[in-house]
Amino acid sequence: MSEPESIEEYIQSLRPLPVGHLEWMAAHVDKERFPERYKAIMDVISEKKLQAYTLGELLDASHNIDREKYPERAQRLDDEIARRLGPQMPEQPPELALEFRGKAREYFRIWIVNLCLTLLTLGIFSAWSKVRKKRYLYSHTTLGGTPFQYLGKPIPILKGRVIAAIGFLIYYASSHFLISLLPYIFAAGLIVAPWVLVRSAAFNARYSAFRNMTFHFDGGYLDVLKAFWAWGIILAAVIVMMFILPEKRAFIGIPLAVFGLSYPWWIRRLKKFIIERTSFGGKRGTFSATSGQFFKIYFISGLIVIAVAIPSGILMATLLTPTKKSLLLTYLAAAPIYIGYVVAFAYVQSRSGNLVWNHTHLGPLRFCSTLRCRDLLKLYMTNALGIIASLGLLIPWAVMRTVKYRADNMRVLQEGELSEFQGSDRNGVTAVGAEAIDFFDVDLSL
Repeated sequence: MSEPESIEEYIQSLRPLPVGHLEWMAAHVDKERFPERYKAIMDVISEKKLQAYTLGELLDASHNIDREKYPERAQRLDDEIARRLGPQMPEQPPELALEFRGKAREYFRIWIVNLCLTLLTLGIFSAWSKVRKKRYLYSHTTLGGTPFQYLGKPIPILKGRVIAAIGFLIYYASSHFLISLLPYIFAAGLIVAPWVLVRSAAFNARYSAFRNMTFHFDGGYLDVLKAFWAWGIILAAVIVMMFILPEKRAFIGIPLAVFGLSYPWWIRRLKKFIIERTSFGGKRGTFSATSGQFFKIYFISGLIVIAVAIPSGILMATLLTPTKKSLLLTYLAAAPIYIGYVVAFAYVQSRSGNLVWNHTHLGPLRFCSTLRCRDLLKLYMTNALGIIASLGLLIPWAVMRTVKYRADNMRVLQEGELSEFQGSDRNGVTAVGAEAIDFFDVDLSL
């Protein structure tokens, strides 16, 4: 048996074959006698696997791969990206520079004034604080040299926070003094939650602007119910198990397990709902990520936590014997668990952030996020150490570093003319929903 006269002809003969058959051939070919043939088979397998990825995923991989360590893989990635873009197109679409130019010293002045006045006014100034903070962050974030604008007003925000605070007080009173009313409070919360989500997204979109054009969110209460009705049923089942059927609390684990396993699916639906109901200049957003991609991220993060929790539990059981119990040993034994949680959190934030942005389009704009887990982990750890060491005074510094890192790792690719965006005038949106989201610390951001 000899090598073919033309290896290119051999590669062409391999391409119609399925991956499974090619892998069988690679496993049985004599690598020492036919090294070129083996390399050709492996190249075709790699080529076919690359074709299964989206262009956004390929761009993300091309940015993150270690080109010195894996030069051949990097070259195959580049070739596949060039093939996807086509010969008639440039190597990359024109890019709009996204920059964040905020300074920690400038932001510190805003932050310290906001903090002092909020404390002195017993929280009333917090509405003005939010406007001052957002205007600074928006005005120092530029896309193609043009800054974003925040148009929110303090009084509507204050009204929203008052209503949100009343809702929180009702919950607090029922959970501490009127326990019998708590199931009904939870039920009312389930009914109100879709409205809060819609109003929050609508308010944030309406009062965010770019080039004097505001964003728009047109989702309604019934749209949320259609998208998330099953999630509401699961939560209702948990409430029933906890309060209505206390003798069957052992079965609470069933709906909770279903809720946990379906969580990545719901996160994907939430992102899709927010993005595809948001528009700018008459162009709606589109979102193409799959539930399986979200599930993979959360599954791996769960494995990270488990991988740290099991040895940490063994360590705690070893150190914290009945004769050796101390507060210091307790903290030292639990430290790996917290570290594992931070690692898992950084992994989810980086991977899910990249997944969402890399599968989002808005009119002629495509986004490419390149966040990395180890970079975010380093950022979180140094931010936390700085804040603790400074007794909180370095919070503005931490905020500036985080926002700048995210901006530096975001690319906005222009695949058409910006003139496709056309302005439109929308009615004002109440701030109640948005402030309820802030008050109860629910994150709806990309």
